[in-house]
Amino acid sequence: MDIIDINNPKNNEIPYSHKKRMFQVCYEELSLKASNKLKYEFNALTLDTSALVHEVYMKMDKYQGEIKNKNHFLAIAAIAMRRFLVDYARQKNRVKRGGHQIQLTYGDGSEQIVTTTPEGVINLNDALNGLKRINKRYSRVVEFHFFGGYKYQEIANMLGVSVETVKRDWRLARAWLSNELK
Repeated sequence: MDIIDINNPKNNEIPYSHKKRMFQVCYEELSLKASNKLKYEFNALTLDTSALVHEVYMKMDKYQGEIKNKNHFLAIAAIAMRRFLVDYARQKNRVKRGGHQIQLTYGDGSEQIVTTTPEGVINLNDALNGLKRINKRYSRVVEFHFFGGYKYQEIANMLGVSVETVKRDWRLARAWLSNELK
């Protein structure tokens, strides 16, 4: 797939929407994020990197808002990835084959692995919804880190805050979630 420079005036002739062009620009990055998420998941025979990226694309294709820039696009993609992975966990939970473990990594470069079950992903999603009511930015930081696999600098760029603010938000959100998920 050729990379398209959306800032190049020559590319204005491309018959794709801005969203589709942005997807093309970010395809490799999204594939890498999806691959990093899925390489730690056990028994994910029906879900691979391409499937996750394309599911994210399908969800984003329904997005009606304006996409301001690449960081905004990647933030929306992380949210779509979270929603899909939560739906996937719910589906695995319904199957009730028992004992399925899902391993996810934090996106802070530490490669710290968190092993959880589909129920754990669903519980985390519910807790994140509660955190979102208290502090939306904290919720986004966790969402981008845990479900999107983004690093502190990437999250800071997406949210328009400093890296130190992201690190502080991450610590506070983790503490709140830890208490909530007990």
